[in-house]
Amino acid sequence: MVLKHIVVLLCLCVWSAPVSAQLKKVRFSVAAPSIAEMPFRIAQIKGFYRDEGLDVEVIFIRGAVGMQALLGGSVDFSSASGSTIAAAVRGIPVKLVFTASAKPQFDMVALKEIRSIADLKGKYIGISSRGGAIDLLTQLMVQKHGLVPNKDVTSLVIGGQEDTVLALRTGRIAAALLTPPRPLMLAREGFNRIGYSGDYMPTYPSGGIGVTDDTIKNKPNELYAFVKASVRGLQFARQNRAEGKKILTDYFAIKDPQLADQFFELYLSRLPVNGSADEAWMKGAIEFTQKSLGDAAKEATPAQVFDFSFVNKAAKQ
Repeated sequence: MVLKHIVVLLCLCVWSAPVSAQLKKVRFSVAAPSIAEMPFRIAQIKGFYRDEGLDVEVIFIRGAVGMQALLGGSVDFSSASGSTIAAAVRGIPVKLVFTASAKPQFDMVALKEIRSIADLKGKYIGISSRGGAIDLLTQLMVQKHGLVPNKDVTSLVIGGQEDTVLALRTGRIAAALLTPPRPLMLAREGFNRIGYSGDYMPTYPSGGIGVTDDTIKNKPNELYAFVKASVRGLQFARQNRAEGKKILTDYFAIKDPQLADQFFELYLSRLPVNGSADEAWMKGAIEFTQKSLGDAAKEATPAQVFDFSFVNKAAKQ
């Protein structure tokens, strides 16, 4: 009960559809407005959730609190894919059932005087939370350039993407992983894009649907309805480019046509085919997470971390 009160205080509810007695009310937590959330945003705007009998309330919950809310029953689904995988690898009964991006969405953006990741030695790097996707990917990227996390570089918890952009602009941090369109916009201000996380870890999502094993077992129809509508949202942008681009650019208030085109094409290039992944991808994500978690990780098979059966069923229809 205490957790539910905390979540209510920390959350900002958006995208809420008109309430109908015939619709099933469900709650979906997202960490922040980002490109990885667009399939869900499109599904909400186009009424795909309502088509499946759902009234979806989208709630912003930052960092690890989102996973706590999922486990505590304050929300039904979570878009925190990295936290979901990490929790499952720790032995917590949750699974990722949909991935919104074939590759990580994050680009590392740095101050104007920083030309490479190696130049970050002795600097602060902004992250959203400890142990989340951004933290794990940041550690991997700096390690690949010979830097020891929290020794050669220091991770500083900043919060959401907009807070991180502000911290970068004010010089509080030297670099951070950011999702589009932020890297594209900051590049116009002279900041440097010094790395794309997908070049370092191609088998890791930056958005999706995480659920508890209890939901999979006891609410399969409700889960399938949510996944099916989300798959439609993912496919919509490819099949309806003009309207998909308008939804994307309106959400991020992008007025510049050239920037809008760049943003939309980048978004399409990182979409999965249908929201699922193959065995090799799943094993790669698990191995990376196990390595990152160290002693806290347990042995885990893809079946213990992922369940793409709902996505595959929806894609066939």
